[in-house]
Amino acid sequence: MKVSKLILSFILSTTLFAQVSFAQIASTEALDLGVVTVSSKEKLVQIISREDVLKRFEELGVDTKIIEARVASMTDEEASIVAHQIDTLPAGADAGMSIVGAIVFVFVVLLITDILGLTKVFNFTKPITNN
Repeated sequence: MKVSKLILSFILSTTLFAQVSFAQIASTEALDLGVVTVSSKEKLVQIISREDVLKRFEELGVDTKIIEARVASMTDEEASIVAHQIDTLPAGADAGMSIVGAIVFVFVVLLITDILGLTKVFNFTKPITNN
């Protein structure tokens, strides 16, 4: 009985590490079926010229002219590898908050099991007894 509870609590705590993604309504422009092929270098130039990316480069102290020069000096194969990595990276989900959430979840589960009298982990809890 205790092993099944341990397994159940382990499974529930590991689900907190799942990454989160948010759905949004697709705009007409996003659903445009006109296929335009863009080379990998052009795609990278478009990415590094976005306002949020430029802002992050400034925060990191990186000169955007250096980045543009490095992209221009890449071979087509290198540019396609980097573009593919950008396309396949997971979006969203802050790993730090997932870890904090898992720790809080485990604490709450242990606290509840202590109060129910199933475990004795914390000294500040008193188990509920049915007399």
